[in-house]
Amino acid sequence: MIIFVGGLIGAGKSTIARGMADHFSFPYYDVDEVKKVVYHQDPDFEKNIAEGIPFSDELRIEVFRRVFRDLEKLVKTHPHIVVDEALHKREIRQMLYAEARRIAGDFIVIWVQANKDIIRQRLSGKKRSGHILDDPMPLHDAFARQFEDYHRCVIDCPNNGTAKEAISDLVHLIEAIGGLTSHPPGSH
Repeated sequence: MIIFVGGLIGAGKSTIARGMADHFSFPYYDVDEVKKVVYHQDPDFEKNIAEGIPFSDELRIEVFRRVFRDLEKLVKTHPHIVVDEALHKREIRQMLYAEARRIAGDFIVIWVQANKDIIRQRLSGKKRSGHILDDPMPLHDAFARQFEDYHRCVIDCPNNGTAKEAISDLVHLIEAIGGLTSHPPGSH
């Protein structure tokens, strides 16, 4: 099963996704690592980053083609994978979901959210080491404007306190509803 952890920039999705992966001993897959490679190929990369302009859907689709190839390899040796991605646009989500079903059988979606004041506090003046964005607030605002509501049930993960609290709450919920295990494919 693929476990998508989505949320807008600054909501804490990467922290929650890494915490979930660590807790369950699942591989953590960060889509931003693929974006770093693909987005740099865009001739407007610097302008888009500087002005908080989201990249084109065509470029995003190229990112996800690469992600699909990677995930297809990972599911051969891992029954569950935690995927960290914004998931803010419905068309892109639908493509991800269809591919997740094809290569892994099923998926769940965890939507991490925090109120805007907390996001601003987290992102203000913060240099993000190794991140594609130097100043993430303009792109957060652009993603928020582009956000398209979910039409599929998702697990909401409020993250207005500490990440440790949010991860703990989420782990308890997932353990209560689903019995996710870290057994290799075919071993149970």
